[in-house]
Amino acid sequence: MRRTILKILVVVLLISLPVILHQTYRWMTALPDRITIAAGHPEGRYYGVAEQLKARLQEQLPIEVEILQTEGSLENMKLLRSGKADLGFYQPGAEYVLIERKPGPAAPRQAGPVETDEICFIANLFSQAVHVIVPLDSEVRNVNDLKGKRVAIGQPGSGDLAASLPLLEHLQLALDEIKPAYLSYLEIEEEFGENKLDAAIVTVGVEAPLLQKLLQTSQYRLLEIPYIGALTRRETQFYPYEIPAGMYSRKQSVIPERNLPTVACGALLLTRESVSDDLITEVTTQVLHQNFSRQVHLNELSAKGQTFARENQGFPMHDGADHVYNPELKPFMNSEFVEATEGMRSFIVSILIAGYLLFHWFRKRREKSKEHRLDSYIRQLVEIENQQMKFDGNKPQDGPALIALLDDVTSLRQHTLKQFSAHELNEDRATDVFLEMCHALSDKINAKLLGWKIDRLGEKIKDD
Repeated sequence: MRRTILKILVVVLLISLPVILHQTYRWMTALPDRITIAAGHPEGRYYGVAEQLKARLQEQLPIEVEILQTEGSLENMKLLRSGKADLGFYQPGAEYVLIERKPGPAAPRQAGPVETDEICFIANLFSQAVHVIVPLDSEVRNVNDLKGKRVAIGQPGSGDLAASLPLLEHLQLALDEIKPAYLSYLEIEEEFGENKLDAAIVTVGVEAPLLQKLLQTSQYRLLEIPYIGALTRRETQFYPYEIPAGMYSRKQSVIPERNLPTVACGALLLTRESVSDDLITEVTTQVLHQNFSRQVHLNELSAKGQTFARENQGFPMHDGADHVYNPELKPFMNSEFVEATEGMRSFIVSILIAGYLLFHWFRKRREKSKEHRLDSYIRQLVEIENQQMKFDGNKPQDGPALIALLDDVTSLRQHTLKQFSAHELNEDRATDVFLEMCHALSDKINAKLLGWKIDRLGEKIKDD
C-alpha cells in the first residue's frame, strides 16, 4: 500500500514539475512595473531621446517609465550604481575626467576607484561634437583668444565639463587663465543675450535644441579646434568629427561656412547588470528600430545600425543587449533564471541527498531493530543441532534418528531458500551464514551416520 501511494506521489510530482518550472521561470523573469531613466537637462539631447524611448516602451510593455532630470553624466552614473535609475545616458570618459581633475566648485573632491563591473552597455546612440561658440561680433577670432575671457565650460558633473577640461588642456589654457562659468544650457542662452558671456564650450549632438536656438539666429559663430590629431591621440574618448558646412544656418550667414573639423565622443545608453534581461532586450530592440532612430534624428544610428550602436563601449555588454546583437548566441534558458535559481537548485539537491541518506539509515536501523527473517530458521537449525548432539551413532537406534534430523536440515534449507530472491541472497550476508551452518550441521550428521553404518556393517560381518 505504501509503495502504491509513493508511486502515485512521484507521478503527480513529475506531471506538475513542468508547470511549476514554467511558473517559477515567469516569476523570476517578470518585467518590473516601473523603471527610471537618468536623462540630464530638459534642454539637452539626452532628455529628448529619453522622452521618445519612454513613449515607445510604455506603448510596447506594461510598465511605467519615469525620466529623472539630472546634472549630467556623472550624476547619471551615480544613480545607476545606487540602483535609483535603471537606464542612464553617459558620455565616455566623463567619470574619469571629473574625478581625476577635480574641477570647479561642487565637483567631487574625493572618490574611490571607478568600478564598472556592475554597469553594462546597451548602445551608442549618437556623436556628441565639441562646439566652441562665440558671438558673431566677438573679438575672439580663434581659440587662442579665449585667455582672460569668460567661458562657459559646463556644469559640475556634466559631460560638457568632462569634454571642456581636456580641450582647455589641449589648448594649453589653465582654468585660472580664463574666467570659467559653470552654466546650464538655459543660463548660457541668458548670459549670451545679456552680453555677460564671451564663449561657450558645448559638447552635444548636432541636433541639440541649444544649437538650433543659438546658431540659427546667425548671431553666433563656431571656432575651429587646432591639432585635432594630437587631441584624439591624447584623449582616447574623443574621435575626429566634421560638422558639415551650413549645418545650422544657410540664410543670412552660413554656419559653419565650411566643413568644420572638431572632435566628438559617443552618447552611451547604460544599465546595471542586475536589470532584467528581457527588459534590456526590449530596450535595445526599440533603440535599434529604424522608426525610433528616424523619429529622434539619430542619423548615424539609422545609417550604420548595429555597427555604430556597438562602438565605443568601454563597458561590458548587458546580456539582454547581447541577445539582440547576437541572436544566435541566445541561451535556451534565461541567464537571470539560471543564476537566480542556482542556489535554490543546490539547496534542493542537498535536501534530496540528505533525505535519501536519512531514509536509507532509518530503514537499516529499523531492519536491525526488527527480527530478521532468518532468525526463526536459525533457531530451528540450532534446535536440530542440539538434538543431534544426543546421538553419537554407536547405538542401533541412532541411525534412523540421525537420518530424520538430516532430512529436517535439508527441508529447512530448501524452505528458507524459497523465501529469498536471488538478489537478496547475493546482498544479505546472513543467508550465507545460515547456509554455511546448514552445511556444517549436515556434515556433522553425515559423519555420525557414516560411523553408525560402519558399526552396523561390522556387526553383520561378525555375525556371518
